Amino acid sequence: MEIEESSHQGEVKMKEDLSRQEGTYGAKMIGKLKKMRCAVIGLRGIGIEVAKNLMLAGPHTVMVHDDENAEFADMGTNFYITEEDVKSKKSRSGACEKSLSEINPNTYFEVHKGDLKKEDLDGFDVVIFADNTPLSKLYEMNEYLRKKGKKFIYANTYGLLLTIFSDFGTEHEIFDASGEAERTIVIDKVEIVNEPYDSIEEFLKSEAGGKSDEEVGKMGYKDKKVAAIGILKSIAGIEMDEKRQKSISIPEILNLADKNDKTCKKSKCGKITTEGERSLLSDREYIKFDEIIMSKSQADSKNSEGGHIFKLGQKITDINSICQIKTHRTNPSVFYIGDISDLGEYQGGGMGSQVKLAIKESYESLKKQYTAPSFEQFFTDMSHTFEEAKQHVAWAAVKTFEEENGHLPCMHDEKDADACIKIAKKFEWAEAIGGFDETFIRKASLFARAETNALAAFAGGIVAQEAMKQTGKYTPMKQWIYMHALQLLSLEKASKAVGDRYDYYRCLFGDSFVANAKKAKFFLVGCGALGCEFLKNIALTGLGCSNEGAVHVTDDDVIELSNLSRQFLFRRKHVGKLKAECASGSAVDMNPDLKCGLKLHTTRVEPKTENEFSDKFWQSLDFVINALDNIKARYYVDTKCVTFGKPLFESGTLGTQANQTVHVPKKTPCYQEGSPPGEGQGIAMCTLTFFPFEPLHCIEWSRVMFGSVFEDGPSAYEDLRKSGVEKYLEKTGKNISEEKDTLEKTLKWVKIASNPTLEQCVKLAMDHFLQFFRDECKNLIHTFPKDARKVDKKSGEDRGPFWHGRRRFPRPHEEFDAKNQDHVDFVYHTTCIFADTFGLTKGGYPDEKEVLKLAATTETAEWTPKKENVDDPEGGGEQKGATMVSSDDYEEIENMRKEIQKLDVDKLVKLFPAEFEKDDDTNHHVDWITIASNLRGWTRNLKPSTKQHCRMIAGRIIAAIATATASITGLVFMEVYKQILAVENIDDYRWSTINLAVNTYVIELPCDPKCHRSGKMVTEEVQDDEVVEVKKILTCIPDKFTCYDFIDFKDGKDLKISEFIERFAKQEGGLKINFLSRKSNNKGVPMYQEINVAMYQNKKKFSERMLQRMKNPTQKKILQQSIDTANAMLEQATSYDNMTVFEAYTKAYGPLEDPNREFLVLDADVTPTDRELEDGEEIEIPAIKYYFR
Repeated sequence: MEIEESSHQGEVKMKEDLSRQEGTYGAKMIGKLKKMRCAVIGLRGIGIEVAKNLMLAGPHTVMVHDDENAEFADMGTNFYITEEDVKSKKSRSGACEKSLSEINPNTYFEVHKGDLKKEDLDGFDVVIFADNTPLSKLYEMNEYLRKKGKKFIYANTYGLLLTIFSDFGTEHEIFDASGEAERTIVIDKVEIVNEPYDSIEEFLKSEAGGKSDEEVGKMGYKDKKVAAIGILKSIAGIEMDEKRQKSISIPEILNLADKNDKTCKKSKCGKITTEGERSLLSDREYIKFDEIIMSKSQADSKNSEGGHIFKLGQKITDINSICQIKTHRTNPSVFYIGDISDLGEYQGGGMGSQVKLAIKESYESLKKQYTAPSFEQFFTDMSHTFEEAKQHVAWAAVKTFEEENGHLPCMHDEKDADACIKIAKKFEWAEAIGGFDETFIRKASLFARAETNALAAFAGGIVAQEAMKQTGKYTPMKQWIYMHALQLLSLEKASKAVGDRYDYYRCLFGDSFVANAKKAKFFLVGCGALGCEFLKNIALTGLGCSNEGAVHVTDDDVIELSNLSRQFLFRRKHVGKLKAECASGSAVDMNPDLKCGLKLHTTRVEPKTENEFSDKFWQSLDFVINALDNIKARYYVDTKCVTFGKPLFESGTLGTQANQTVHVPKKTPCYQEGSPPGEGQGIAMCTLTFFPFEPLHCIEWSRVMFGSVFEDGPSAYEDLRKSGVEKYLEKTGKNISEEKDTLEKTLKWVKIASNPTLEQCVKLAMDHFLQFFRDECKNLIHTFPKDARKVDKKSGEDRGPFWHGRRRFPRPHEEFDAKNQDHVDFVYHTTCIFADTFGLTKGGYPDEKEVLKLAATTETAEWTPKKENVDDPEGGGEQKGATMVSSDDYEEIENMRKEIQKLDVDKLVKLFPAEFEKDDDTNHHVDWITIASNLRGWTRNLKPSTKQHCRMIAGRIIAAIATATASITGLVFMEVYKQILAVENIDDYRWSTINLAVNTYVIELPCDPKCHRSGKMVTEEVQDDEVVEVKKILTCIPDKFTCYDFIDFKDGKDLKISEFIERFAKQEGGLKINFLSRKSNNKGVPMYQEINVAMYQNKKKFSERMLQRMKNPTQKKILQQSIDTANAMLEQATSYDNMTVFEAYTKAYGPLEDPNREFLVLDADVTPTDRELEDGEEIEIPAIKYYFR
């Protein structure tokens, strides 16, 4: 989304690319955001983070206020305050004004100076207090803003105690509570059933249960379970033995009660079964049904979102309406709706789409919530459960001390801490909420004046996102969030301030922390959104900021306009320049000490650059911080950290969601052993090609077709033109299964390129329109008519209608219609891209009217019935492409090769194959994807997609925002602090998953390392298209080894493979190596494998004899390949006798990029020499470090 618009003052705003931000927020929220006015009061750590994040997001106005003079300690959390600002006694807002205003020239930035009065806030939609405003004034401001309908947010830290409060007033409307894309479901079955019980309590109080409210209220969990089992036995006659009574769950008990006529509820409801394993829907959501046919209801009801809405328990008069749902307790593909008993039996059909109805929520004032706090229920710190009340009392005690004394408790002052405890003891409400804890109060008081950039960054992301919820998108907090790491603090470790930028850290963690931080040697991989935040945190904390430290930073990417909405170290002047250089320069401006330890790289981290990032380099590091956006690179860095035993700090974001993990050698799993978010399983080719049932399928199909139409054919043609006939035919002949297709494409484009005119472009466009949207639909209908049935291939059993569930009956576009703008758009955009391919657009693209005029006179072919080759439509799996070439195919191939041999490539005109570019709105690429997707969607009666949505999907754009990035990097740095503090106990570290949209925060202990254990197991494998169970015995030597364990083989210099195998067996108790490869996730090309020489000799002889007899050219070609394979294996076996381990490695994988490497990391398959393997037994050993120098 690129925006270039005029402001209300007549000024022209600067061009901006908000595509990544719009991928998260959507156009509606961005429109509301651009009208929002925010005020940020206080520019200490949290305040500056909030202001920065809001400026990146781009609201209409951001006003800041902080008249307090900047201090040296502020430079540890406020990244815009400089030493000169402190010396010249500038206010915090004055020190930050220039830098904040430069973040986003399209947002109005203001600084309020002087006293802040209530009336000064009238013009703002959201006001954030991130300073030490007295409690009485906070009450006053909150009440005033509530009356004005404004949003109020408060956030602060006392040392390592974080407090956030949110008040969105008496009535706040939310149009989208989660921000998740609306889901589409396919209906498999609709039934009329008895309404299920909501809870065990409802069952016990039902007619069957007979219990009163009072009786149930007195029961505990076990009592309720026992009572329910008793009812099932006495009423329904369901017997359970003692073991079953203990193991049965409450959902299982309720399922039994629902199914039994004597215990079930008598009211009716609709039971909906969806296709697929799970619907991914939640209780109380709303679904708009379409196309469901009931015997007493029609499928063509046209209810919009403003039509009928039926809640649970209501009588449904038309099922094709908006219905509230209740999910099944145990079956994720089933849910319930209201009573459909008057609609008759289910006849077929049905789609459902999630509908997000606006909801209204109310919130209480700060004064009311002060003594009766509501804590955000989805904020879960597994290591500090049920401590919110204790933290609230500690905050309230310190805040009251500040109110009474006019200042916060002094740093490390025990008397002030005692005073805070005394204050808390007077809180009559503290005991009622279970919150009095002297330790919490004491630590909050002792360190209240200090703050850290880690907690400030975490809170700054949350608060800025909370402010943006004023737009109505996402769910505001209810109403307090607390987090702490007070266990890291003690007076014994803390040191006194000395008057420098590191004083906050010195006062919290001690002089040793500051010294160790400065000496840290680490590697930051990536300088994008995550990397910018990390560099800021590095500069503020002083990590590696000395001659003894080392801050290695790398990124080979350049800055784009779209980066500026979330990568705050970059400005418009940096666009087109290297990220690593610009980000590092901006970080040095924040802390000039960083220049001492900064080691700048602009090289990608990958195997090809191990000459720069060598073994010696990795060995020199203390730890690694990843700031990468792709799995492959993360895996590579993780492999290096495992090999060299270095802690790795990982994190990632996706829209409002983010996660972070820390991987400590031998104490946690490595990154690859965890469960990082994948890229999904993709869409089955059969679904993509024939049976789309979601708009997403149409977009993905369009992207595939773009490559097929505009990239593949012209590229094959250009390959011929550039390579020449002989080299081209040699290349294509190496791949038998694809040779025919490649030759056909090439010859097709030789013919097309012979007439590179606009008329030809229009002709191609018309042909593709009819092929995609007329012929393919008609062919599918011809193959499977509307009344077609599914028939089991083996038994011949009728399995019901073919067109059911996810298979939607197609409707073709009969012919090109010049009055249909969608038809016109497709032909026009297709013509323009073909014109680019022919090099006809140097003077600009053709006019749409000219293209339409040519289209009107273009001759097109009539549809000719053709059977579609649809394999396994029931499963929707991949089509099985033949790898063998028939005799007829071979003759065609030979004829095409002869035709190409006659060509004079010097006479072929140059073509310009398209390369899909998502960010250029002038090249027609995204326009083509959009119209092609929507035309295909029309054939399946699917909703059209927006151009931006198509850009995001087809362009593989990852939705990204600054707030989630800031928050998650703050949590990462909380873990980095522990690394600098040399925390040994892994239970003191944390992994985190957050979602700012719905206030979900899960902070938990790291997982245990994955151990390779000996034992018996049963696995599933696919054999002959069937899933079968396979029993295995796994023997691990040594037992319970982890990925961080290696077998060190020290004496490897100049050893031949046979010598290595012999010595290894002696070293490792008789284990014989029969397969060697370099260490990787999946064993790939071997550097050594035990070869059965006799078998390959026999195979070679047999193939040679058959070759003499065979006449079929295709079969002769295949037999020759078999002979070549046998010769290669026999040659390989001979070479092993004279080859060293190092020579075998470099022959298989190429020369080492690191000339000073001392060892190789190898995977080996081994067998014991002192016994036979049992049936199904496999032996696993750790990777081998083979030292060859």
